[in-house]
Amino acid sequence: MLIIPLAPKHVQTLAEIAAETFIDTFGPLYSAEDLNSYLAAAYAHPQLLHEIATEECYFLCHDTDPEGLKPLGFAQLRPNTRNELMRSLGDEYPEPCWELHRFYIRKESQGMRAGSFMMDFCMKRFKEAGVKSLWLSVYSDNVKAQKFYQKYGITHSGHNMEFPVGNHVDLEFLYTAKFSF
Repeated sequence: MLIIPLAPKHVQTLAEIAAETFIDTFGPLYSAEDLNSYLAAAYAHPQLLHEIATEECYFLCHDTDPEGLKPLGFAQLRPNTRNELMRSLGDEYPEPCWELHRFYIRKESQGMRAGSFMMDFCMKRFKEAGVKSLWLSVYSDNVKAQKFYQKYGITHSGHNMEFPVGNHVDLEFLYTAKFSF
């Protein structure tokens, strides 16, 4: 497996894998209207092009796919980012503080250590960048993801937040970690 950084040429593939993995993971939770509204906003090409330009975005690919045509998964890391809740926690989470914005592995690639390979890469990037604090939100009923993050020392902070999908609002857990690489 290999990790490749995303460029604007990857926007269509990113939109496809992002929608596919979101639907596979969460689709049954929402009405078609709410799901389509979210997907149209979150994965629109202008939005994704902005994210590719301002975040660290990566595809996880087979060794035979160095161009990222059929990625196994993707991750989006947001340097020096705090949401309102993280800002309210003040100095508890020192700078530099990054967000693991999106982390998805295609359903057919799960169980192949693809997620671990990708997360090991993300942890290496955090170390290289001197990240002191990390945060992410994880759906409150996504126990599989919660256990995965906990293996990396990223745990529920005790704080929760809301995540809107169309007119539906999910309860998300704020997961955090502090590093001293």
